[in-house]
Amino acid sequence: MAVKEGDSIKVMLVDDHEVVLEGLIRILEKQGGIKIVAVARNAEEALEKVTKFPPDVIIVDIQLPGMNGIELIKRIKSTHPGIEAITLTVFDDEQFAKQAIKAGAIGYVIKDAAQEELVKAVLAAAKGESLISTSVARKLLEEITEPEDKKKRKESIEGLSRREQDVIKLMARGYNNRQIADLLFISEHTVKVHIRNIFRKIGVADRTNAVLWAIENELVLKDHESIKPDKPPI
Repeated sequence: MAVKEGDSIKVMLVDDHEVVLEGLIRILEKQGGIKIVAVARNAEEALEKVTKFPPDVIIVDIQLPGMNGIELIKRIKSTHPGIEAITLTVFDDEQFAKQAIKAGAIGYVIKDAAQEELVKAVLAAAKGESLISTSVARKLLEEITEPEDKKKRKESIEGLSRREQDVIKLMARGYNNRQIADLLFISEHTVKVHIRNIFRKIGVADRTNAVLWAIENELVLKDHESIKPDKPPI
């Protein structure tokens, strides 16, 4: 809910590090028009205080003892939808940003960002506007604009288990089923099962096309790379 012009922006801070809290209070209270109404050091304390001292904006660290910051934001937004949430975190990672935004956060600020960025995020949130740290915003844009075929290839690789990736890497090196079984200390039958699963997951019908797929997707065994067997040789 947007703060009326002329009213102070009431802010609540949630972080389990005393030094961080002191720094945030100093930065924000130096800015006219922002008032710290509550401080919490964990999610449980935050849930208690958010009702007693309702803020306009809550600034939450993702890493909290017990319930994490993303879950806390989700809980607060479900009961107090008018409170805007900003995550303040060390994680310069688009996946964490996506989780936070899905939970209801309107801002995502990196802890080592300039002080002005946090102030801008609070002022923006008070107007119902979003501010995301530049480095994270760039990664989010890159992910959104990533070519569809590249996304599908990445999803296919991620869909293979670690052992299936080992098997296809050895296939690409020219090893037959018996040799792969010996190298991985598994049965030849298990190798065949892995290969059937690989074919199904990557959408090919034979070994040749599976090897071509592995080469195209750079899923090949490098010269310096070794594969860890399931058990040591006897």
